[in-house]
Formats: sequence, C-alpha cells, structure tokens
Amino acid sequence: MKVKDIYLLAFYHIKPKDPARTKEPGYMTNSENIAYDESINITRGLKTKDQLNAGVILNLSKQWIIKNQFNSDADFPSLLAHYQEGYPKYINPLLAELYPEVKDNGNVSAEKTEA
Repeated sequence: MKVKDIYLLAFYHIKPKDPARTKEPGYMTNSENIAYDESINITRGLKTKDQLNAGVILNLSKQWIIKNQFNSDADFPSLLAHYQEGYPKYINPLLAELYPEVKDNGNVSAEKTEA
C-alpha cells in the first residue's frame, strides 16, 4: 500500500469590508475595500479540486511548496511559520509527529535544524 504525503491547503475567500457599499460602482475593484478570509485543511493525498481552488499548497511530508498564488519568493519555512502562528493547535501536533527531531520542549519550529 502506497503511503500518501500530507498536505496543508490554504483557501482564501474575498469579501467586502463594508457589504452595504457593494452597490457602489467600482467598490470591489479597490483593494482597500477587500478583506480575505483564510481557512486551512490538512489532508493526506491531494485532489484535483484542491489543486485548482487552494491558494497555497504545502507538501509537509517532503517540505515542498506545491502552489503559492500570493508571494512567489516565499520559502517553505516562512510559509509554514505563517500557518503555524495562525493555527498552532492544529499544526504543532502534526509537525511534532512528522518531524520528531525538531521538537523543543513541546514546541515545534518551522525552521530546519542541522543534525
């Protein structure tokens, strides 16, 4: 049986900062009037619909960036640190299982360590 990699998928949804003003012409074209909702999924294996809809896809098993729509020059540790900061209760236990050598008093860092 083939073991599937574990992925972090980040989805971003655009919403108006003031929904009552969306009837104004050009309101949603101004980036100052837009807010983003972020949600993450952690999954084993990758589906085609996830590849199409996710804004960011990280392969946690192999420490690769599969997709990054927003910041093309960000590296894997900095992206992982962003999600680890926002969702520590979901990501830290997973990282502790994936990378037991990186544990530090129960806290897992996105930075790689030399063995």
